[in-house]
Amino acid sequence: MIVDFSPSFTYSELADADLVSCDVFDTLLLRHVSSPALVFDIVGREAVERGMVDSGLSPMLFRLARQDAERRARAAARGGETDLAGIYHCAKLGNAETLADLELEIEASLIYANPLMLPVLEELARQGRPVVLLSDMYLGAEQIRQLLCGAGIRDEFFRALFVSSDHGCSKRNGGLFRRLLEDNPAVPPSRILHIGDDPIGDVAMARSAGLGAVHYTPGPSLARLHDRERMIGGMAATVAVPRRLPASLAGRHDPSDQAPWLEFGSLVLGPAVAEYCRWVVEDCHRRGIALVAPLMREAAVFAPLMQDWIRHRGYAMQVVPLHVSRQALAPLEFAELDHAVARRILTAKPHMAWDRLLEQAGGLVPEELAFLAGQTLEMLAGKILPSGSSALEAVLRLFDDPVLRRTAALRSAERRALILEHLAERIGTSGRVSLMDLGARGSTPAALARLVPGGRARFHIHLCYAVADVGALLADGLHVSVYASGSERAMAMGRILYRSPQILERALTGLSGTTVGYKHNAGGRCVPEIAPVSATAGEAEKLALLQAGIRRYAALLIATTSSSGDPRLCLGEEALLPLTAALTIPTAWEADALGNLAYDQNDGVDGVRRICDADTLEGVRAVAAMMEGPAMGLALGLRPSRVPWPQGALTRLDPEIFRRPADMLAIDAGHAPICRAMVARLRAEGWMRVAVLAVGGDGGMGPDFIRTARESGVELAAYADLMEHLVSSSLFHGVPVVEMSHLVSLAPLPLVLVTLGYAERLADLVQRQFAAVGRIPHIVALCRPDLEVRSG
Repeated sequence: MIVDFSPSFTYSELADADLVSCDVFDTLLLRHVSSPALVFDIVGREAVERGMVDSGLSPMLFRLARQDAERRARAAARGGETDLAGIYHCAKLGNAETLADLELEIEASLIYANPLMLPVLEELARQGRPVVLLSDMYLGAEQIRQLLCGAGIRDEFFRALFVSSDHGCSKRNGGLFRRLLEDNPAVPPSRILHIGDDPIGDVAMARSAGLGAVHYTPGPSLARLHDRERMIGGMAATVAVPRRLPASLAGRHDPSDQAPWLEFGSLVLGPAVAEYCRWVVEDCHRRGIALVAPLMREAAVFAPLMQDWIRHRGYAMQVVPLHVSRQALAPLEFAELDHAVARRILTAKPHMAWDRLLEQAGGLVPEELAFLAGQTLEMLAGKILPSGSSALEAVLRLFDDPVLRRTAALRSAERRALILEHLAERIGTSGRVSLMDLGARGSTPAALARLVPGGRARFHIHLCYAVADVGALLADGLHVSVYASGSERAMAMGRILYRSPQILERALTGLSGTTVGYKHNAGGRCVPEIAPVSATAGEAEKLALLQAGIRRYAALLIATTSSSGDPRLCLGEEALLPLTAALTIPTAWEADALGNLAYDQNDGVDGVRRICDADTLEGVRAVAAMMEGPAMGLALGLRPSRVPWPQGALTRLDPEIFRRPADMLAIDAGHAPICRAMVARLRAEGWMRVAVLAVGGDGGMGPDFIRTARESGVELAAYADLMEHLVSSSLFHGVPVVEMSHLVSLAPLPLVLVTLGYAERLADLVQRQFAAVGRIPHIVALCRPDLEVRSG
């Protein structure tokens, strides 16, 4: 691995120092927890388990008692300094000496040497320049010396160690700096440089004593990230991922034009990607799986990270990337191609034009339907041909042609043979294998497991995050593990990533071309056909910085983790929280810079689009203009194919939108907030009997709206669905179903467009039908006053 982290500070900062003094905790020594207070929680939990304290004492209560005891011990001590035993004597929780020993034991297990500072100490030792350590701490010098030694900072790296609990004075009151100067009378204060994280004790007081000072602390961005994550996680949420501290410190001297990209890569993407990769390795090792096969294009980033972790841990495992994609597997669906299969494919790929699918299957567009070329399933829905028949049904009937079906089946068989050949060459035909993908439904690795003989037993699917659809894989006998699945909170994060995966996917895949097929080379070997990389030169530079940031975090993860013993795995919901928070409440820079990245669908549709392009901004403009109502919930209800990242688009239009009242920002999952807002509008206008126009049957917003309307006393006279094939009975959730072609019969009822993404399409259908008979409809559309019409 190329270690993408720089020294903790430039050596030019040390150039004029004859002696260097250095803080210990949060400078030389870091912890595997994000806050020192969390050490007390662990001590309290362990004390209960060992029977040292009352069994009813929770970790939180233990922490509060421990913190209060320290305040009282300091107040009673000379100079305000006390030691660990004195704290526990004040706490009166149990045997003071035993509890002090336990805390020291826990502290030692959580401590590690800052990998950014170790090279500095080594270089100073090589040059023969002395180092003195100063610490404001309740531990004694000998106890701290043991912690330093256990972390790999040996005695030869420093000349002396002064601790406030031993000397009755501190850096904060200037006493330890006076002690340092007294001990080194031959060194002028101006030739001493102090390094530490505390702005008062390590910077202001050092300079007050005449010393030079380096404020060794991360920039303000890390604190802002923590604040945002607490906002998403709740008031009592604890910010985890402690290794972001050294990752942030590593970026102190990044060039200003590169810093934001490296920072986002290391502090936001890094935890999600690197922690997922090492979780997969550890889970495979536990299961006895010796071969991990990450799927390209993500494997370009995943594979090196896992290989480094495997080497670090000393495991006998291999990582073999597979050139597989949704586009490469698409012909497998042609085996039983007919109108129903074609409908399913076009529904799953909303950007794909019907004629593109027909051509892929081996068919030709008939001349009489050529004018429909380039249209998607959505565009065809509700469209009537001059003959009076359905345009969509006319197109789908083409897929029932026997000649086309035979050609498609042949292409499917050819692709199946090539895929099996590629898999056999890469991962063999026996032995357990992990098929590793990003998420969220696991459809691609599942297709491989079903394709390969015995694949259900042989393959184990690993996903970073998932949505409810993954349950179908388990029901099908597939073995699936999901990194972020340990709680409802983790699954909620998966849903957010599934809604807007473009930034993560682009960062991982943007520098690699997708696999579009397979062929035999001149030597007869099956090789993948790779499409050109779609990123432009400027975007490629930014993506490279994001990936460098990910590698920076991963490198520090290895540098701060023992090669043996407990690897202290980060929970999925902890690792994904920074990214989830960034997607949900982006900063202005994130919305502008990341929203300007491109993405592709990888579903057989050529071309890319910007994440927050003009169409996306237009799609959220009405929501951004709202002065009341659930703006966030409404935005999330917009169709992902049109508005990939609504929160980013909203922030681009109004950078202050997340400073509005809380009801504007409520993150209410599903369609509930939109339906409530629609029903509230109907009641306010006095429209208590309406007809419903919706899209998607049970998978759309219709069921939630029907339930909400009934609870509020709004009568629903009729229901019509743009996707009529998804509504098979005469009643939909108890509401009479009307064909979409018979909307005029519903006049003069208000026609409520129960959709955000398809509102324009439905409004156009209504207008055309009513215009054909010389009538004016009554259309109600939430957040779209431009589409509303009143019949009077």
